[in-house]
Amino acid sequence: MTGSLGQALQALRDASGLLMVSVVGADGLVVEAAADPGVDVESLSAMAVSGLLMMDALGQELEEGSARQAILEYGESVVILTPLDDDLLLVTVARGDFNLGRMRLIIRRFVDQISSAVAAI
Repeated sequence: MTGSLGQALQALRDASGLLMVSVVGADGLVVEAAADPGVDVESLSAMAVSGLLMMDALGQELEEGSARQAILEYGESVVILTPLDDDLLLVTVARGDFNLGRMRLIIRRFVDQISSAVAAI
């Protein structure tokens, strides 16, 4: 992990017990990540970009613009996709029993710090 972006992602992960948090570019490449051992950060982050494209297409169809956030619930995991800007996505993964409201609140607390760290790169 490098610099303040890595520190911000690790702080988010430490504050919430997330399995994974990453910043990924629109090209699917991971800018920075913090994750539990064994989590395939590269694959999950690349797949999340498809989610971002879907979010943008739905927003255009609804004439609403870009989505603020997408929540995907699976049996054992919860994924939240949060666009940071037009080219970057914050991907967070937690256990399926994680409180969604708490997860969204924690992300909201850290998103400005993460965005500032990205801008400094």
